Amino acid sequence: MNTSTDIFDRILNCTKGFYSGIESQVIKINNSKSQKAICWIIVITICFSALLVLNLLTPLISDDFSYMFIYGENTRIASVSDIVQSQINHYHLWGGRSVAHFIAQVLLLLPSYITDLVTSVVYMLYVVLIYYHIKGHSKHSLSLFIVINLAIWFLQPVFGDTILWITGSANYLWCTFIILLFLLPYRLYKGNKQNIPISVLSSFVLLVSGIIAGWTNENTAGAMILIIILFFFYYRSKNIKIPVWGICGLIGAIAGYAILIFAPGNLERAGESAITFYTVIYRIFNCTLTFFFYSGTALLVCLITFILYNKFHREEKNNKFKLSLIYFIAAIAAVYAMLFSPTFPRRALFGVVTFLIIGAGILYYNLDFRHRFLRQLRMAVIAIGLICFTFTFYLAAKDINIFRNMMLEREAKIDAAKKANASSCEFERYEGSTFIHGEDPFSAELMSRYYGIEIRFKNQD
Repeated sequence: MNTSTDIFDRILNCTKGFYSGIESQVIKINNSKSQKAICWIIVITICFSALLVLNLLTPLISDDFSYMFIYGENTRIASVSDIVQSQINHYHLWGGRSVAHFIAQVLLLLPSYITDLVTSVVYMLYVVLIYYHIKGHSKHSLSLFIVINLAIWFLQPVFGDTILWITGSANYLWCTFIILLFLLPYRLYKGNKQNIPISVLSSFVLLVSGIIAGWTNENTAGAMILIIILFFFYYRSKNIKIPVWGICGLIGAIAGYAILIFAPGNLERAGESAITFYTVIYRIFNCTLTFFFYSGTALLVCLITFILYNKFHREEKNNKFKLSLIYFIAAIAAVYAMLFSPTFPRRALFGVVTFLIIGAGILYYNLDFRHRFLRQLRMAVIAIGLICFTFTFYLAAKDINIFRNMMLEREAKIDAAKKANASSCEFERYEGSTFIHGEDPFSAELMSRYYGIEIRFKNQD
């Protein structure tokens, strides 16, 4: 019994000693500008490199084969003018996500390595925007930046669908990046007065960017408009005047959202099924179920962060809580905006989880880390998160590489079949994973047009 107690005490003492050593090293780094800069460079380089590797490994999937053609036509995209024509067709035949699919078709037109590089850069900018939405004008925090990256990696339900898949990244990563960029002036506004020329220029820029941001993604853009309105209430609660550029941005956002929602393609597809009372009840249930099932961990993190903040907050408790509440409300609104959609794919939670991360991040950033317990908890979360990331990143890269090799083998068989004048090729359909968007049943038809030979999936009618 004494031996067991001695062993436990030794482990406890070693853990305490390890923590003390790490904490003293962190303090030393924080007191040195050069060492802090080096740490920032290392972290950013690792994050960017990890994303770039996964992007480089990810091949074309499903809808990517469709958007390499002018929508509704059998002509390959060869120029920006082709993309414009494609989006005109898409707007009238399918839906209003012109901004998202314009970006997707530009990415598919570029050389693949350029697309992977640009998407990785946009991911880093997306992280930076979350970072600034959380901290505002406050001082920098490397631990916050690391926590944000870990939160995105572990909390986004389908990382591959929304960040690595080209068409999916255009719809979710790129569009959320545009929305967060548009919202940043609202988050950073402190009531500063502007001279007339600057005010006019700001109003014009926010009007135009509002149209673009509102024209991106149905549920996230709708939540964006709500965020602007909530910021106006927040300004009034602090006796801050609502800026003219803020109103112009809201007008632009509403106009862009109207262009998105009232696309002829949307209206045509909406007419395919009638919405009844029972349909609405079912969709409410489905939205709630999807939200809790796939974002349950994110909600739990938000709850824990709120409890900690309520106990160990810094100054301006109510002010910071109001800020976080803006994003929490927007996240819930983005969920139930999906009532207007017949389906609720997991990737539609991308904007929802982004807003949850920002809301919880504001509370996390404003915890009083003078408490030793909070510093220990922060270090434990980061350490465990980095260890788990290392293993899951390996599994993700391995999973993606398996599919990449599968596509290379397919292309070799397709080339051989075309040389042999065969009429078709048959393959197993890939179901997908967290890091790879699966092949939809209609993917065979899209691949047939792309490769110039009939592609069939086994055991599919």
